[in-house]
Amino acid sequence: MAAFVVVIGLGGLLLSLPVASESREWTSGVDALFTSTSAVSVTGLVRFDSAEHWSGFGETVIATLIQVGGLGVTLYAGMLVLLVGGRFGLRGREFFGFELMGANERDVRRLLTRIVVFMVVVEAVTFVLLLPWFIEQDGGGTGLWRALFHAVSAFNNAGFDLMGGGTGFQGQVSSPYPLAVMGVAAFLGSLSFLTVFQMRRRPRLWNLDTRLVVIGMFGLLGAGMLVFLVGEVQGGRMLDGLDVGDTLANSFFLSVNRTTGMATVELAQAQDSTTTALLVLMFIGGASTSTAGGIKIGAFMVSLVVVGSALRGRHRAEVFGREIPASIVIRAVAVTMLALVALALGIWILALTEGGSAGEVPFLPLAFEAMSALANVGWSQGLTAGLTTGGAVVLMVLMFTGRLGTLMIALSISERPLERYRYPESAVRIG
Repeated sequence: MAAFVVVIGLGGLLLSLPVASESREWTSGVDALFTSTSAVSVTGLVRFDSAEHWSGFGETVIATLIQVGGLGVTLYAGMLVLLVGGRFGLRGREFFGFELMGANERDVRRLLTRIVVFMVVVEAVTFVLLLPWFIEQDGGGTGLWRALFHAVSAFNNAGFDLMGGGTGFQGQVSSPYPLAVMGVAAFLGSLSFLTVFQMRRRPRLWNLDTRLVVIGMFGLLGAGMLVFLVGEVQGGRMLDGLDVGDTLANSFFLSVNRTTGMATVELAQAQDSTTTALLVLMFIGGASTSTAGGIKIGAFMVSLVVVGSALRGRHRAEVFGREIPASIVIRAVAVTMLALVALALGIWILALTEGGSAGEVPFLPLAFEAMSALANVGWSQGLTAGLTTGGAVVLMVLMFTGRLGTLMIALSISERPLERYRYPESAVRIG
């Protein structure tokens, strides 16, 4: 956490310098710190259009912050430990995913190398695929830089864009090629490197974590596409008027971006039904140790397993012939409940800082803004730019909490019980 605070502070300092802005004027400290927090937490919420406000230096700083924050403390903390000659104990190995429990030092070193290779390969392939399209749109130099920037932003689920005009990718609503390329890169980033490595094996050899992640992520991808297809295609809605191919491409891109924050439509015009569904999809997020935020798909799937087991009369969480340890169940409940508390507090404080009355600030856009920050998504329904200083600070706290909170909560609960005694049982009424 201290390392991330230092990186955010340094990024805010660099972005406040005159050389970082197109106008060569100082950027407000709050706005610079907000942008730095958004980049390091790979959220993508912005106070102004990135292409119009930031210079080439400022855009480079943002891309660097995205890259540093993308794989989170998992990779960088591990590299730091190895560089200073440290060793990984049980808790250290938990940092790299529960599949690595019992891995030795050599395994962890090899994993770190594979993570870096995975990141470089996906970003490089995304860059190469985007390059011809961006060169055709923007010319040689500008196209080269924008292809690189968006490859980094997409894979790291950051949501920053350099398309200009403050409209994101709305101008590319009928350009399925870049949407498909960036969508696939973002989805790979949200799956996590551990899941991708496991998926190279035959499905019957996948461990339980990979099975739950794959089922959950592809299930939510389909659910997100369905939300947009049902709610935003006909009757003058956001995706109305597109042909079948463009409709499917946009639905896929928008569904993937529930963890990334890029958009081809004006989300402020979304139906209330769509906005409500997106709140849930953003809250769940991506896989653990991925570049995505949210409570993580693992916590969501474990919760579903608990519900399913309860309905079948089981007192233990069981699925696919395996029993999920009680410590994992407790982690899932703790992460979910504390995230709900943080969200409720964020919405309440935002309502106070932004005027409060329903007539001035509609509840759904306010909740959407808070959820986007906490889940590190970056979608907005038009409130970010006009927030007061207090509101901007609230979103910064939510972004930071969303990026590190779930990991710190998960690691605070030991795999093995620490108590040396137990109290007598006593029933509590439920239902």
